[in-house]
Amino acid sequence: MFAQPIKSNKGLTPWILCLLLAGMVSTTQAITSDVEAPVQIEADSAVFDKIAGKASYDGNVSIRQGTLEILAAHIEINAPNNEIVSIVATGSPVSLKQKMDNGKLASGKAREMQYLVKEKRLILNGNAELLQDQDRFTSNHIEYLTGTGQLKAGGTSSKGKAGRVSAVFYPTNKAAE
Repeated sequence: MFAQPIKSNKGLTPWILCLLLAGMVSTTQAITSDVEAPVQIEADSAVFDKIAGKASYDGNVSIRQGTLEILAAHIEINAPNNEIVSIVATGSPVSLKQKMDNGKLASGKAREMQYLVKEKRLILNGNAELLQDQDRFTSNHIEYLTGTGQLKAGGTSSKGKAGRVSAVFYPTNKAAE
């Protein structure tokens, strides 16, 4: 019942990649080989319900795939019929980092990250921050549609808390200096 890896990474990888793309201005991408690497999940405990298609990881959760690393206190995966529908990660904060094809590091954090696979919607709530090289995007609430590239930030989060948006972008020719 415990420490059984999730076999399919087809829903996990888009969640990870869209998070990295959410706050990025440049067209760089995560290392291509990461998508083909095995997904390794470690936690203090795990509960699986194959009939309901749910998995829950608790305590010092670590997900690694290639250069990608996600750390959270709790992760829930909803995958009825072995198809990932949603992933919710919570923590103080949830954090991630991944090396990009251009060799630069991308990272992010929030108190909660949720990815809705069919909608291709990534939602970050609570002190959300996305960074790539020197570029930085922060807000209490960030939503990103991976299919269209639309980004919405600020306003009111699902928890009713309002916040401002802060973005710092460096022109490509200046960031390298």
